[in-house]
Amino acid sequence: MSTQSIPAVGPAPAAVASTRSRWLPLPVILAGTFMVVLDFFIVNVALPSMQAHLHASSSAIEWVVAGYGLTNAVFLITGARLGDRWGRVRVFTIGLALFTLASAGCGLAETPEVLVISRLAQGCASALLMPVVLSIIGVLYEGADRARALAAYGMSMGFAAVSGQLIGGILVQVNPAGLGWRSCFLINLPIGVLAVAAAPRVIPESRGASGSLDLTGTVLRRWG
Repeated sequence: MSTQSIPAVGPAPAAVASTRSRWLPLPVILAGTFMVVLDFFIVNVALPSMQAHLHASSSAIEWVVAGYGLTNAVFLITGARLGDRWGRVRVFTIGLALFTLASAGCGLAETPEVLVISRLAQGCASALLMPVVLSIIGVLYEGADRARALAAYGMSMGFAAVSGQLIGGILVQVNPAGLGWRSCFLINLPIGVLAVAAAPRVIPESRGASGSLDLTGTVLRRWG
């Protein structure tokens, strides 16, 4: 009686490994997206305790909120251009590292001035990483995979926006390690460090058409 080998059912091991590696970059880039959007909202419930603890004026507290959004909006186009010229993963990693450092600056601030400057730095850093996220997704995924990646991107932004004030309220109420409002910023540190370490290892580098940096336009958008 002759025996014949029975073909294995399911994808080959190499195909499984390829599928897994293809999706490894997504949680890394979404971690950066989540932190940026989260920090638009997480500070709102902590503002009263920030103001009381730092003896900050109302205008300083307004800058804590508005300064972050302002610098983010002003430098978004510059961040996208830098990603095309220098490499999107490189700019994403630099932006994420700076964002993490700026979060530490916010969490360790002892004066309103340091807090505001750190928030402005956070906004600048977020403007580096945010515009290259969609470019990276567009390069890595096609067809149905791209649709799934974009759906995950939208869900991460939506969840960060919806849960931001809830997470902030829990952190202020629980007061972990006696950090109070500072925990709203310091929560970014472990996530940021892990994502910075993983990004250059799991995300393939890509570049776009190299264009000139419109520094004059950036200044006019800031002060116009």
